[in-house]
Amino acid sequence: MAEILGLGLSDFPPARFGNEQFCSQLKKSFEAGTLPPEMMDPKNWPPEMQAEWGDDKAETHAGKMREYLAEQWGKLKTALDDFKPDFILMWSKDHNEALKHYVLPQYWIQAHDEVTIQPYKNFARRNNIWGVDPDTDVVIKGHPAGAKHLIRGLQDAGFDPTYSTEPMYQDGLAHTFIAAITHLDWEKREFKTPVVPVSIDPFGPRARKPEGMSPISPETPLPLSPKRAFELGRHTARILKASPWRVALVAAVGWSHTQDTSWENHWIHPDQEADIRRYEEFKNNKFEDWGDSWTVEEFEAHGQWELTCWIALAGAMTELGAKVQHSDLKLQWTPPSEWVHAIFNAV
Repeated sequence: MAEILGLGLSDFPPARFGNEQFCSQLKKSFEAGTLPPEMMDPKNWPPEMQAEWGDDKAETHAGKMREYLAEQWGKLKTALDDFKPDFILMWSKDHNEALKHYVLPQYWIQAHDEVTIQPYKNFARRNNIWGVDPDTDVVIKGHPAGAKHLIRGLQDAGFDPTYSTEPMYQDGLAHTFIAAITHLDWEKREFKTPVVPVSIDPFGPRARKPEGMSPISPETPLPLSPKRAFELGRHTARILKASPWRVALVAAVGWSHTQDTSWENHWIHPDQEADIRRYEEFKNNKFEDWGDSWTVEEFEAHGQWELTCWIALAGAMTELGAKVQHSDLKLQWTPPSEWVHAIFNAV
């Protein structure tokens, strides 16, 4: 029987770029005038949010947060190095970056041999913190045998997975996968461990705007449900546990996101109370019912749609009986998301 390690981390892409990028979403909301009128004045923000914003639009705060993130990613990297996985299976989001609107699978397994990415550039081509040429190509190995083993196992279990055997995106992978791969090798950036990306679309056909997600109507097709995500995680763990490979299962998204709330809420910071409540369940290994206890309304109210990836991880760890060995929640006001990092015991 194979051994499996569970990890969770934030995909926060601005960490690779200047401090001015950490709060770019909030700044864009100012520029677009999409905030409620009273929120256009920082004096009306919560005191903690004002403190982060400071006199330099949170750039000092950003530097401190990058140091925090690097420390957390270092802990995950140490766990990976000690475990020595044959490959990483990574759940993250891909909101139409690769497949656009030609097809909208609820989840999608990528079984390619390798993919070329450019981790040192972002959408605006701003300079990265290492001063590396943004056009530098990096080849990330896949693990097609492991991916196809999972695909067949899920088919046998009645999941009918969508999959591809060739890279489908001009940038190789969606920006969230590129960020998380970089975070897991933050110091050396050698990128030697093969990765099987599994894209989970938490949004469906909805438009994502500066002020939030477009509203759900009775006709809106919904993304992967929490219950199905939990079962997907359970079956993934069961299938890979019976494989010949050592595998790290990784949830690679934030804990919540201000832009994921419905647009009528006009949130400008994450819903910390809701995030803390769910994090307390997670860190204390009380997620056995996560497949049944989440609702669409909860996701919508608190901007927690991306937690679908963490629910898949919780399902996998529940199946294996693995327990949280390390976890940390970093509450935020000015960056658009809360960050959770976690390490489970290998089983």
